[in-house]
Amino acid sequence: MMKTLLSHLKSNPAWPTAAALAIVCLVLALKLGRTHNVLETCEADNANLREQLDVANMAPLLQSQRRVQPSLSDFELRRLQARGLRNPVFDLLQDLASRADLIPADAFFGGTMHIIPGESYVLTDRWVLAGFEDGHVRGNLWLEYDVGPDGRISWRVLGWYMN
Repeated sequence: MMKTLLSHLKSNPAWPTAAALAIVCLVLALKLGRTHNVLETCEADNANLREQLDVANMAPLLQSQRRVQPSLSDFELRRLQARGLRNPVFDLLQDLASRADLIPADAFFGGTMHIIPGESYVLTDRWVLAGFEDGHVRGNLWLEYDVGPDGRISWRVLGWYMN
């Protein structure tokens, strides 16, 4: 059988080309697998860098907000801390930033509405003014909040408008 195979290969001049193509295909498949792994690593690195950039871009906003942020009285701060908020203004704005469901406006052109922490202000121990956008349109919310004894924050939209 082996002799038959060898004689067939010798009589068929295309076999070296077919063997070379098979080797090239195998090498390319291996390189494609490695390239896919590199691509996944690059995508993960890119997501990490985007997150770091978002944080870096937020720093000046938070810094300027500290200068204009209405401040809660010591009594209001202590009351909110007693209800479980370690850093009341930060905790309130972080919680609010995760609550896009409070935005009554629809997004435009495939955007997604979200609260903008850098444009949101804790006005009193009861009210917050929050900016929101979807990348195309912007607006503001006037919200009332309550902090339960367990530190859970509940929100109620009192009013809103689009810019």
